[in-house]
Order: sequence, then structure tokens, then C-alpha cells
Amino acid sequence: MICSVRRHPAVESDILDIAAWIAHDSKLGAFRFLDAVEASIGNLRLMPTQGSPKHLRPPRLRSVRSWAIEGFPNHLILYDIKADHLYILAVIYGGRSYSRLLAERS
Repeated sequence: MICSVRRHPAVESDILDIAAWIAHDSKLGAFRFLDAVEASIGNLRLMPTQGSPKHLRPPRLRSVRSWAIEGFPNHLILYDIKADHLYILAVIYGGRSYSRLLAERS
């Protein structure tokens, strides 16, 4: 099953903020991160159920999954599988608490 992808409006800012943070240490690393995010989303399109279910309490968040960005295992794509598309809710640093963020974005 190949899914179309939709993104929460704040996802682009998530990605650019993380890339800017990485760029403090390595501009090349920041560009690698940007490419890795898009490659990871592309892989999720092919097999959306490969992500890890998060089992969050609010009913509207129970189907949220996470997937580590290729080459950046401490950064996650948080997404939901809808009937006709994959919905990217956030791209975050994995050590961050994300329950409140997802509640705001769902």
C-alpha cells in the first residue's frame, strides 16, 4: 500500500528548527538531516505500519506511531495512518515529551 502524505502545518518548522540546531555543529549534517527526513517519510509511504505504536491515552491519539529518521535515531517522525493518507503530526527530538504537542496538533 502506497499512501499519500499530508503534514500538519507546523511540521516544516519542526524540520527546519532541528536542521538549524544541527547546523550549529555541522552544516553538512543539517543537509543530511533534511534529506534523511524526506527519505524516511518516503519509506513510511511504502509501509506505514512499520512505525512503533505510541499507545497514548487520549482517544484521538491512540493510533499515533513513531519512526526514527534514518541516520538520526534520536529524531522521530510522529504520524497517524488515516483511511486515505499518512498524516505527519510532528518531527521531534526523541528525548522531548510529545504528548502535549500531539494533543495540540491533532
